[in-house]
Amino acid sequence: MTDRSPAASLPLLPLMAADRQSRRRALALTLMSALVFCALLPYTQVPLAPLAAFIPIYESSLLLNDLITAAMLFGHFSVLRSRSLLVLAGGYLFTALLTVPHMLTFPGTFSPAGLLGGHSQATAWLYVFWHAGFPVCVMAHALLGHRERRRPHAQALPGRAALWAIVAALLAAGAFTALATAGHELLPPILEGGRYTLAGRVALGGTWACSLAALAVLWRYSSRSLLDMWLGVVMAAWLCDIGLSAVLNAGRYDVGWYAGRIYGLLAASCVLIVLLLESNKLFARLVVSHEHALQRGADLHSLNLQNEQRAMQYANALEELHFKEEEIRAVVHNIADCVLTTDAAGVVRSANPALAKVFGYTSADVVGRHISLLIPELAADSERAFIRDGEVGGLHRDGRQLSLELAMNDFEMHGARRSVVVLADISERKQFVAELRRAQVKAEQANQAKSTFLANMSHELRTPLNAILGFAQILLSDKMPVTPEKRREFTQHILTAGKHLLVLINEVLDLAKVESGTLSLSLEPVELQGMMVACQQMIGPLADSRELRLRFVADPGMYVQADHTRLKQVLLNLLTNAVKYNRKGGLVSVTCIALSPERTQIAIQDGGEGLTQAQLGQLFQPFNRLGREALSEEGTGIGLVMTRRLVEMMGGTIGVSSTVGVGSMFWIELNAAARPGLPAFGPPQPAGPALAAQDGPRTLLYVEDNPANLTLVRELVGLRGGLALLSASEAATGLRLARERRPDAILMDINLPGMSGNEAMALLRADPATRGIPVIALSANAMPQDVARSRQEGFLCYLTKPLSLDEFNAALDTALRSTAPQAAFPGGEPV
Repeated sequence: MTDRSPAASLPLLPLMAADRQSRRRALALTLMSALVFCALLPYTQVPLAPLAAFIPIYESSLLLNDLITAAMLFGHFSVLRSRSLLVLAGGYLFTALLTVPHMLTFPGTFSPAGLLGGHSQATAWLYVFWHAGFPVCVMAHALLGHRERRRPHAQALPGRAALWAIVAALLAAGAFTALATAGHELLPPILEGGRYTLAGRVALGGTWACSLAALAVLWRYSSRSLLDMWLGVVMAAWLCDIGLSAVLNAGRYDVGWYAGRIYGLLAASCVLIVLLLESNKLFARLVVSHEHALQRGADLHSLNLQNEQRAMQYANALEELHFKEEEIRAVVHNIADCVLTTDAAGVVRSANPALAKVFGYTSADVVGRHISLLIPELAADSERAFIRDGEVGGLHRDGRQLSLELAMNDFEMHGARRSVVVLADISERKQFVAELRRAQVKAEQANQAKSTFLANMSHELRTPLNAILGFAQILLSDKMPVTPEKRREFTQHILTAGKHLLVLINEVLDLAKVESGTLSLSLEPVELQGMMVACQQMIGPLADSRELRLRFVADPGMYVQADHTRLKQVLLNLLTNAVKYNRKGGLVSVTCIALSPERTQIAIQDGGEGLTQAQLGQLFQPFNRLGREALSEEGTGIGLVMTRRLVEMMGGTIGVSSTVGVGSMFWIELNAAARPGLPAFGPPQPAGPALAAQDGPRTLLYVEDNPANLTLVRELVGLRGGLALLSASEAATGLRLARERRPDAILMDINLPGMSGNEAMALLRADPATRGIPVIALSANAMPQDVARSRQEGFLCYLTKPLSLDEFNAALDTALRSTAPQAAFPGGEPV
């Protein structure tokens, strides 16, 4: 192609000079590739698991990328007729063709030894021919391009030249394939047992050097076009590909092998992506030019028709013109967009009524004034004074900024140039687009959070499952003799892993309940001293195993308003973190302080490594373990998120302060509560006639998860006398006791862990063995809708907390009168 060729002015990729922004992008991508390459160097020889589907997927992608790139480069050659471009297109076709035999001969892809003869060295040599052939084509492209720029050659027929290039690529690919398969005896072995031989190192090193030489030649002789610049990025990635997957790694299926092929895919995709983007830009320009041509053609056609009509019927021209003028005026006056006419200086000559709707001005306000009154960007001294269409900023009469779409066309009237300006208010449209973008960002963030969650949970769930399945297989194997001590040890490992798996599942389910708003709490006075004792007993073994000291400080009689079960969950979560991330021989201190009569603080201090300010800013982010993922400590990164949500649901706050090298202190503040006491009452009244006639003790089953409430009812039943008390801390246990013991009455809490009291009531009524037992609801939920729902479920009475002794005794009397006397079952707790 000569410089005077018509094609030389086309905006094609091989002719376009690389601008500053493109060079920055190419440099950034090259530096990123180099940084990732350097980061992977220490791990190149780390073995990884073989993935049978990796090679077919990887090389199928390469085949498609290189074929499309070659096709597009041949298309550019058909226009530019540059031999250097033809060589580059042939090089991409050559690499695409060699990926097919390389994939077919790769062991384990389609057969254990590979197809096409199944020789062990075929794949490796095909890799060498493939990765050495393309750099040679790149060097030829650069040198031929330099020669063409100095001495333009005669243009060849593009169809015939492209056909010869395709035939040459096919012959080269076929020859190298035949040499690597049928002629393998002529080549030294370069891969034995999955590791490279000395000959392999020399061959692959030569291939690497060839690629480096190609990059140097391209840098020295390139035309500095956009194509050559991105081809340089390709060769940089190509160097990383060969270095990681063939020179610096140990063999197949290690980190370098996988990473190198990813670089290869990047190298194959780079030029294709640029070609596609530039092709889209050219197509867009073509569409715009075509639309402009159609519009101008339509305008010319309309003018011709009008001229012919004037020539043929001049007598009726004035009447027709008047009719058209009225019609146009009606359209302009009724159109929703603002339509102005201006003279050559930009002074407004007329305006339609939509001016008042868009700008707040009347036609009289703007006629005779410059259009910059409405659009400051069109001021005579503005850089955008000559803008003809596009988005501009408008100014309303009240000072508001407007987003407008401008369309301006020039015409002549009586020898003077005029312009018609159409302004459409697009503020609402832009707002709608912005809202769509925000929604898209939120959706992408949610999808990213979901992906992070699935990745973390996959790792955390597989870790205990690996121990469970591994030790279970050992116990079931007849070939592995296992002593009784080992069996106990393996069984303990299985139990430990199963418990950890259960904890993970419960954490995820709890977080899901909190996020969906279905987790219900029972806020009641909870004694902190008893809670501290329970937490110390549960966390003590873990602290002892790490040689840590525990210190709990809580004054007797301190109560907070909280859910007993969820408060224990919060404290155990914070204590577990304090123990796991503490130093050996360190101290974990728990202190309960009354900040005021209304608020109480529980502070947990550890002696660990502490947290940086950056880590503190990410502390309560879901699935973020602050870089502790690589440590042996288990976790999902949702414990602290769940802790904060639970504390906030209980009306409290949570905070943290930390010093690097000293430790961290997590604290929660909750509302203080008065100490619950037994209600004041006189000596118990004798039962009514229906109760006095009953012989023997009666049985009451109480289903309650809060120990303080259970103690209160036990005392009330003891004062009443004549009752044996059965207790259950969850609904499932209560249902089992109801079927086995047949109590005379059941006292049921509504907010129970796992299954609510309403759900348990439905199961009691569905079972013929328990259908006749009267059930009394006892709950802190005092809303009318809660009471109505429980009544519908079939509860005999609904008692709310705090409990009234008279109402409690009256409810028990009603329940016991409604059932016949039954023998007391053993196992009840007489009180």
